Amino acid sequence: MANIIFRRALVGDYPEIIALHRQNLFSNLSEQERQNGFLSIDFKDNSQLAAINEDVAVIVAVQENTVVGYVCATSQEYSQQIPLLKYMMSLYPETMFQRQPLSNYRSFSYGPVCVADAYRGTGILQGLFQALLAQIPTSYNAGVCFLAKDNPRSLRAHTQKLGMEILRDFEFKGKSYFLLGFPVPPLPHS
Repeated sequence: MANIIFRRALVGDYPEIIALHRQNLFSNLSEQERQNGFLSIDFKDNSQLAAINEDVAVIVAVQENTVVGYVCATSQEYSQQIPLLKYMMSLYPETMFQRQPLSNYRSFSYGPVCVADAYRGTGILQGLFQALLAQIPTSYNAGVCFLAKDNPRSLRAHTQKLGMEILRDFEFKGKSYFLLGFPVPPLPHS
């Protein structure tokens, strides 16, 4: 992971983020390639990334001026416009997280996240996660994400490497997903 810089995305990063995203989109991968992880939802364009970055954050991992990974985070308000996320949020009142309904938390949606194939397993996912948590406003106390059930590599990475907890499973438009949650630690006082 030498010379990897983690930072908030800049406008010039958006085309590279979209290119990396589309290389790893479920619909663009063979059955064999999907075993290495995939993304479920596409981005519309650069303006959507700009809106996400303005809403909560888009964090990139950059090596030698090339984006080798990214993670997005959105507020519940922003996430309402994405049908899968809107449905997932409708499950919060009946989804328990740390002994209380998920709806009791001020949560944000984590994802999508993607690390370029050649960089997987090198700690970039953890670096992106830590850089994202450092950017999350203190008003949030939980993060939530979904993963396709048929994406075991991503599930292992998020539960084993990042410590996310599987809260439940759900179906949306004929596909099966896991809903995961994680606490957002309060920032240390300087």
